[in-house]
Amino acid sequence: MPTESIELLAGPVTREQSELLTAYGDAIVESSRRVNLVSRKSLVAIDEHFVDAAALLSFTNLGGGDLGDLGSGAGFPGVVVAVLRPGVSVTLIDSRRSKVVFLKDVTRRLRLENVTVVHGRLEDLAGQHGFGLAVARALGSTEKVLAPCLRMVAPGGRLVLFKGPRWSEEASLASRIASEEGARIVRTESISLPRLSRATTFVEFHVEHVQGG
Repeated sequence: MPTESIELLAGPVTREQSELLTAYGDAIVESSRRVNLVSRKSLVAIDEHFVDAAALLSFTNLGGGDLGDLGSGAGFPGVVVAVLRPGVSVTLIDSRRSKVVFLKDVTRRLRLENVTVVHGRLEDLAGQHGFGLAVARALGSTEKVLAPCLRMVAPGGRLVLFKGPRWSEEASLASRIASEEGARIVRTESISLPRLSRATTFVEFHVEHVQGG
């Protein structure tokens, strides 16, 4: 577990938290023998996912409150946030049953009482959840996923996207879609991942009112 890199981004990590993160990583590796949780390439570089998830906590101070992890997949960044910020109520949402089964199992095994797992498509769940903060990581193209993601956020809330080096090519389209959905981009920041030769660009949207639902 890349504890030192995580601490550089998210602050001190207790021994218990480090053990939970290690157990989580082991569970992903174990389950990936049966279920396609992450790609084979990602499985080899699993530590990068933990560091990337921790970078969210460098970008924004969550404090307490609620967090919706949209299209959670294997649980990044939601499970990592739940371990490192036990005062945050985390909801993991995914449309794929196999991943939901894994998420329910691993959060039960880790005894993460601040985590709820929801099975469903964002398009179908809009209006049922209104998060103060929602995040989406590696969920898909901005054109396809931005509007459904914004509709999962309460008025006055925020959506944070994890993006890569090609964000600049999507920025104009994202701004237009956000405007149509009653939101706007308020902050963009690229954060270098310690001991890795790459950075993650975080894009924060403020939802002023809800258009869809």
